[in-house]
Formats: sequence, structure tokens, C-alpha cells
Amino acid sequence: MVGNDEHERRRWDTRMSVIDRLFRRRRTKAVLTDTWEGYTAAYTGSGFENYVTHGWHRNELIYACISKKAHTAAQIELKFYSDETELETHPVKQLIQAPNPYMSEYDFWSANVIYQALAGVAYWEKERSNAGQVVALWPLRPDWMQPVESKTGRPGISGYIYRPNGSEANKVTLPPEDIVTFPLFDPMGLFVYSPPIAVAARTGDVDNSITDYLKLFFQKGGTPPGLLKTTQLLNEAQVESIRARWAQRYGGYENWLNPAVLDADASYQQVGSSFKDMGFDSLDARDEARICMVLDVPPIIVGAKIGMDRSTYSNYKEARTAWWEDSLIPMYANFEDVIINQIVPEFGQGITCEWDLSAVTALQEDATAKWTRATQAWNAGGITLNEYRAELGLPEMPDGDMLKQEPAPIEIVEPEREPEEDEPDEEEEEPAATEEEEAGKMATKAAEAPDAKKRKKHERVMTEAMGDYFASQVKRIKKELANAG
Repeated sequence: MVGNDEHERRRWDTRMSVIDRLFRRRRTKAVLTDTWEGYTAAYTGSGFENYVTHGWHRNELIYACISKKAHTAAQIELKFYSDETELETHPVKQLIQAPNPYMSEYDFWSANVIYQALAGVAYWEKERSNAGQVVALWPLRPDWMQPVESKTGRPGISGYIYRPNGSEANKVTLPPEDIVTFPLFDPMGLFVYSPPIAVAARTGDVDNSITDYLKLFFQKGGTPPGLLKTTQLLNEAQVESIRARWAQRYGGYENWLNPAVLDADASYQQVGSSFKDMGFDSLDARDEARICMVLDVPPIIVGAKIGMDRSTYSNYKEARTAWWEDSLIPMYANFEDVIINQIVPEFGQGITCEWDLSAVTALQEDATAKWTRATQAWNAGGITLNEYRAELGLPEMPDGDMLKQEPAPIEIVEPEREPEEDEPDEEEEEPAATEEEEAGKMATKAAEAPDAKKRKKHERVMTEAMGDYFASQVKRIKKELANAG
């Protein structure tokens, strides 16, 4: 006896079998193309050696950012003081100026910048004399160094294991007091170091892949990938032969201009994306912005396209100043702290150090603005003469420690003049001029007029005056004749 559930299942199986038989010849199967679902992007491995190989050695932007930051070491100098007196020849100063026979102070600071960017930490071994004094500093490859944490229950380092070339046979144990460490803090642990390049590595891989694609594009062919379609059935050998002939005839940039010739039953269909479709400009801008952001270098400083698109000289100057104030000064302040805590105590108490940034061009005030500010302060009596001269880069004067003195006002007295003999007294009134004298004055003015316009004006006035004069004379003569008659 078959139960109801089993009976229903058999009836459904029979029904499906009938449907399958009826539509066997017209049955289709949906085939899904492969997608990225379930896949993860493949990146180059992590670690100092990979960061150097694929970042520092292969990626132009990563190299430019790190080296540009390292080159700023040429503009700074660490000075040492004791009771505010500069120690120009002190052993600690000489040690930093020449850490070892092969490196200078510039090499010392730039190496720290490079190591921190690629490893997250820079290690230096202290070489000591027979008396125990530190006489040299030697760089240690960070991926060969392994800190050994103490087992006292409190954070600390009991020593370092150094494996040259990663060899166990050559490993040595170094005491912590003989190692100088310039670390970048990582939240995963006090002695775990994660470099900035580790964050930028994925974007760096994308950028490297774009460069590799362009290389293959120019090397293998001038058109994106495509497919040749034919109505004929081809076996594997024929397919490989056609593919090889196509690559030989049309592959490589030297064959880009050769026209393709296809059989009557063949056609070419593009399946790859063109440069325009792939948006290389947007990809480049994205990669550049992210890499420069992580490595803390303004794009305009390294000449990246995203920084140069809207760059001007004033923008570059402002970017350099902001870079120093916001990024480089804090970085060098961190270096200074390491020197004070790990090297200065080797040379006694009472010694301190401070960066001399006077040679940093980006931090210097514009010469015109500096001159104007200093002059205004001097004129206002706010600084002494020597302070004013120091602002302008001039030597001091023996009597220059004084403020500007305002000169006393000079009273101008007009001398009394003796009246000349032919000069009339002020009390005497000048007799009124006759009509003849007035006419003469008009004529003189007309002759002495400085230009034609004024001369014509004077001539017109003179003519009118002369007309009035002669009219009055005629009137006077007629009156006298009438009286005489």
C-alpha cells in the first residue's frame, strides 16, 4: 500500500518525464558567462622586499613621492646646544654629521624617510669604541630585524635578532641599548610596524597593471582584443594557425597601419575596450590622488597630472609651504625626539637639539614683504637699528642698539625785507591807470601769451578795448567841437 505522499511524488515524476519527452528536441540550456562573483583581486605579496620591488623600483609615482620627501633632508640641519650655547664640534654633532664613513647627515635623514615609507621603521646599530662611546651608526635592513619582546609582563624589548639575508645560520642577537629605532606607530601593537606603502600597495598594483597593459598594447598590437568569426567549422589546428598568422601580420606597432584582409565568410568583431572606453584619464587621476594622499605628498610637488591640471606658480609655492608646515615639520620633529631619547643620553646630561630650518626656501618670507615689514617696524620705533639690519641680512653696527629717533621739528622764520626805493609803500595807493595804459597792458599780454588759444583770446579782448577807446575819443572830440562852435 503506497502512502499519499509517495503516490503524489510518483505522479509528479511521471508528469515531468512526459514533459521532458514532448519538448526534448526544442529544449535549451542557459549558460551563464563567468563573472567576478566569488573571486578576489590578486595583488602582489606584502612585505618589505615586495614593497621595494613593485613600488620603489617599478612605480614611478611611488618612487617620486618617497624620494621627493627624502630629498628635503638637504634643507635642514640638526643643531645641538648646552645652556643655550651651540655645540659646533661636540662628538654628538659630529656623529650626526657623519654617522659612518660612507654616509653624511643628509644620507642619515633621507634613509630614515625611505625606511619609514617602505618598512614603517628604521633601525640603526650603534658602533661603540673600547670605552663604550658611540662612534658610528649603521643602517640595518628592517625585514631582517626581529624585535624580541620581554617576558616580564610589561611592554618592552629584551633584544633584537638580526638575520642577514634571512639566514638562520648568520643570525645575531643585539642588545636593545645598541639599537636606534625610528618607528611609525601601528594600532596593532607597540612593536608592530606597518608602512604607508602597505596602504598604497593595492592602488600601486592597479597603476602598475595599467602600465603593463600599455606596454603589451604597443608590443603586441594596435587594436584591442577581438574575435574573427567564420561560418566554417574549424578544428583546433586551424584555429591556432589563423591566430598565429593574424598576430604575425597585424601584431606590433610597426604593423598598425597595415590594412586587414579577411575571407568572404570571415568578419572581425571587437570585444575589448578602447582607451576611451576604459577611461585612462580617470584611472590615472584616481591612482595618483590616492598614492599621493597615503604617502603625504601634494600631487603638484611631484608633477602628477592631477596636480598639474590646475597648477600655477603661486599654487606650487603655497603647496610647498603647506607641505612643510603640515607634514614635513612634524615628521622631522619625530626624528628629533628619537635623537633626544636614544642618542643624546649617550653623551651626557644637559644637551638638547633643535632643527635649523633657515635654509628651507618654502618657509622663507618673500624678500619684498620682509623688507616692508622690517621697515615699518623700524619707522614705528618697534625694533632697534641692529634688529632692523638683521631682518635684512645686514651686519650689526656698534651703535645700533637703539630705536629710531624722530627729528625735532625745525621752525622756519621768514627774514624781514627792506623796502626798495622804487617800491611804493604799502600805505600809498597806486594811481589809476589811464585808458592808454590799459590798452598798452592788453597789447603786452597778447604778445606774451604762451599759446595760440590764449593769444587769440587776448587779441579779442584788446580789439574790444581799443574799439571802446577810439569810440570814446571820437565822442570826446565831437563834444569839444560842439562847445567851440
